[in-house]
Amino acid sequence: MKVISIWQPWASLIVHGMKFFETRTWPAPRSIIGQTIGIASTKNIIGPQRDAYSDPEFQFFYEQSGLPELDELPRGMLLGTVTLDSVEQVTQDFVEDVTREELAFGWYELGGYAWRLRHAKVLVNPIPVSGKQGIWDYRGFDVRPSATEIAEALQGREGEGHGPAGLRRDLHAI
Repeated sequence: MKVISIWQPWASLIVHGMKFFETRTWPAPRSIIGQTIGIASTKNIIGPQRDAYSDPEFQFFYEQSGLPELDELPRGMLLGTVTLDSVEQVTQDFVEDVTREELAFGWYELGGYAWRLRHAKVLVNPIPVSGKQGIWDYRGFDVRPSATEIAEALQGREGEGHGPAGLRRDLHAI
């Protein structure tokens, strides 16, 4: 599985479904758009992250999240997964359509990129990892579709002759 390392508290906000865009100076590789990717938290917290966390606008929304204080968040861990739905260039029009909360949780520099994230899933037991910069591979487990995802993939396909090969093909498409 492809993974991206993200500073805390943004990594936790993402996997808990409270942050819907990851902002970057570079677009996501086309090969991972539409794919499930892992979200890992970085091991360290540095000054700029502490400053952003302390910002009153950030704190206004973060306090409502129910997440622990910055120094209590898991670091150096694979925290969960998301689907990387799409990537959009950050324009003034784009920024005007983003919620106040999302603006507080991101860095919307014009000309940068906003990676739209969906279907956040948090791991009950985060996994210690040695993260890397950019997109990297984690081979410690296979992400399997949930029962709901299987049902949605097969919905409306009754009577189409799904044997084991057809089911494998459908599950592979999830």
